[in-house]
Amino acid sequence: MGLAGQNQVRHMYVGAPVDVATVALLKAEAVNSLQLLGATGEAVAAGKAFKMYQKDALGNIISSDTIKPDNVTHVASVAYQAATDKAVTISALTVDVNSLYTVSIEIVGHGSLSPEDTYLKQAFYKAVAGDDQEAIVDGLIASLNRNFSREIGATATSNPAFAFSKTGTGAAAALVVTGKAQSAGFDGNKKTRVYDAFEVDIKCETYPTVAVTTPAFAGVGTGFQIVEMEYFLLGERGDAYRTNGYPFNLVGPDLVSNAAGTYNIIEIVYFDEGRDEAKKSKKGLTIVAPFTNLAGNAALNTVIADLNTILGAGSVDALAEA
Repeated sequence: MGLAGQNQVRHMYVGAPVDVATVALLKAEAVNSLQLLGATGEAVAAGKAFKMYQKDALGNIISSDTIKPDNVTHVASVAYQAATDKAVTISALTVDVNSLYTVSIEIVGHGSLSPEDTYLKQAFYKAVAGDDQEAIVDGLIASLNRNFSREIGATATSNPAFAFSKTGTGAAAALVVTGKAQSAGFDGNKKTRVYDAFEVDIKCETYPTVAVTTPAFAGVGTGFQIVEMEYFLLGERGDAYRTNGYPFNLVGPDLVSNAAGTYNIIEIVYFDEGRDEAKKSKKGLTIVAPFTNLAGNAALNTVIADLNTILGAGSVDALAEA
């Protein structure tokens, strides 16, 4: 039998940090304002228990568990890092007249995310007399666009999953295949990522250079990551039966409505221990605040300063403000 469920062990708060000293002052702030305060709503103090408070959409004040400083096992600030799109470049092409050039894009986990589901898309171009490398690249781009135009949401020149571009001219021309983030309409209940895992290769008479010129990086604190976290963490809190009415499920309002947003995070890991038992219940508190620019990090740094007051100087690294 489990000692604790997800309902009890992790909470998540998404909002804009403010800098007030009491719960009474927090009530006067805007909806979704966040403030770290003492366990009874007073200003924080060294070594004293604390809570995260938030003014919700109805104007009520909600709060996390009471957290005892001695029970905190880990705390960290996590700065937003932008995602990078994977790019593969095919360069140093050789012109072989009457030779067929076949570019293959192998999409792994297409649809179901299972590694057993692989989707293969290809492009073809046959070199003719008078062609140079640029003509081959142009022909392959045109073929890629035609074949991807059959995909949902695609047009004759673009599609939601990939971009096809050319670098250089003449003999220096190269084909670049870049993956795109597909965050539009992201649903945290149905997807876990916005990037397709893919590999690119080419078959031709004289093999060119094929290289990953920009590695894929999913980023840290991206909107789709926070949307997914919110669905599973906030959805479990007080809404355990939300999917029991299928197909008429009721989905509550989201605090993270923009999957293209950017966010900083504070993670606190702690435990509760029963008075008459030796068992420890591991818990977590995730605090999420929008990231706009480095200067805007000053707001979340007020929360970090409060944590350093409670837990001791240097317990949490401040976010860069310049």
